[in-house]
Amino acid sequence: MATINEFLPFADQSTANLIPYAEWVNAAKRLTGFVSGIAKSNEMNRVFAQGAQAGYAIAKFIERTLSEDVYVADGERLADQFYRAIVQMSYRATPIGCILTFPVHVEIDGYVATNNGGNLSQTTYDQLYAVYGTKFNTSSTLANQFGIPDMAHRVFEAAATLEEIGCYVAAGLPNILSSGRGFDDQFDISQYGFHDLTGAMFISRTGPRKFDRDMYESHTSGSLAWTFDASRNSSLFGASTTNQPAALQLYCLIRY
Repeated sequence: MATINEFLPFADQSTANLIPYAEWVNAAKRLTGFVSGIAKSNEMNRVFAQGAQAGYAIAKFIERTLSEDVYVADGERLADQFYRAIVQMSYRATPIGCILTFPVHVEIDGYVATNNGGNLSQTTYDQLYAVYGTKFNTSSTLANQFGIPDMAHRVFEAAATLEEIGCYVAAGLPNILSSGRGFDDQFDISQYGFHDLTGAMFISRTGPRKFDRDMYESHTSGSLAWTFDASRNSSLFGASTTNQPAALQLYCLIRY
């Protein structure tokens, strides 16, 4: 549907009766205004045209941004439209779906908190849904909803492939492994410190009680073998090949 814009340009034709810019920019009356005598039509037209063109440009900005009618006689409505058009344009400057971060708690029109994830209405947030789709849906997401990223205690990490974008990475550490062997020819493993092992330490093999140097040197057997495995204490160990904090992998773009 076509909109109405009552602000129209004035004297914008190439043949318009306007005092040339080179003359007007140096004219004393441009600074003092018309104080006496007769104002020339081309001078008055220049004054009217400047204001008219500026008003038209602002009104056109409102019309195009909000797709609303713009009227000359309603100053309050015009001021409100101008404000809303600026706010709307600021949203367009930040792409829908982009995540901003702040060091303090703030609330901004057009933004929704995503620290702990959650679900939003596909209808109310239709433009965001068009970008995110069902990427962050969970078992709690209803059919008419879509999920948003859970950012709690996660760091941003640049994805290496397109498939990794938006994927969660679990926390993990390289595992810590160690082992050793021992013999007991007194039938009392306690004297060798292999008793009551807990946590990451455990007996991984038992063999003949008596000392057998051939078995010991062949590494094939022995009375006792102990192992240290940090993953027995926490599943974080061994979950990664490097120190990995919990992260959400993102797609990094530079606007130009």
